[in-house]
Amino acid sequence: MVVYFSRGGKTRRIAEAIAEELGCEAIDAVEGKPDLSGTDMLVVGSGNYGGAPHRDFEGFIEGIPTGNGSRAAVFATSGGEEPKCIGIMEEKLGNRGYNTVSSFDCRGQFLLVSRGHPDEEDVENARAFARDLGNGAT
Repeated sequence: MVVYFSRGGKTRRIAEAIAEELGCEAIDAVEGKPDLSGTDMLVVGSGNYGGAPHRDFEGFIEGIPTGNGSRAAVFATSGGEEPKCIGIMEEKLGNRGYNTVSSFDCRGQFLLVSRGHPDEEDVENARAFARDLGNGAT
């Protein structure tokens, strides 16, 4: 299952590409209240908000059922340097008993200046990330 938070639509676009490639749903964590029972891999993603995932999304991760070693993957959309939000999501998932096996960073916007991202190359990179997950890559 792919669960995400997207304020402006960029993270949603990446989440939907990942979910389509994996053959599963992409659910907005705040609007959709996903049921994680029976999920064999949890893929989570957020934009980078001041170096962290959105606070509502952090709250979602902190409230998920214990994973007991279940696999997880993390993605983020961001501008500039490697976003710290990936590490924060990995840590929060680890605190809930999930083993993060992979991560993906889609960079492209800095401050309020859009650089046209995610573009088609970004979407294809997200699909490749999903294919690697589907093939068991770690």
